[in-house]
Amino acid sequence: MAASDSQRLAVAGRPCIVCGATHGVDPAHLIPRSLGGCGDPLCVVPLCRRPCHRAYDSGELDLLPHLEPGWRAQLAHAVGHVGLIGALRLIAGRRTAGSRTGEE
Repeated sequence: MAASDSQRLAVAGRPCIVCGATHGVDPAHLIPRSLGGCGDPLCVVPLCRRPCHRAYDSGELDLLPHLEPGWRAQLAHAVGHVGLIGALRLIAGRRTAGSRTGEE
């Protein structure tokens, strides 16, 4: 699902938190809405469309090293949605069928 207006405003003018790109930066949901994320601005961080956002969405990019300390509020918000272990699995790029559904 697309980002809300408040989410787009939250990342407007900010560089990608991974590579520092300033063009083509979008709000990336730490926890996708399909897995319990929401439209709150704290649910997103700025990522460039390619390659960072695409790599994160496919589970190939570990965002955890890029979130502390500057994006701590967003990390805490993600934990509130899916719990600590669920957030770590999603944010650290360990996206397997089991981690998406809660099964192992």
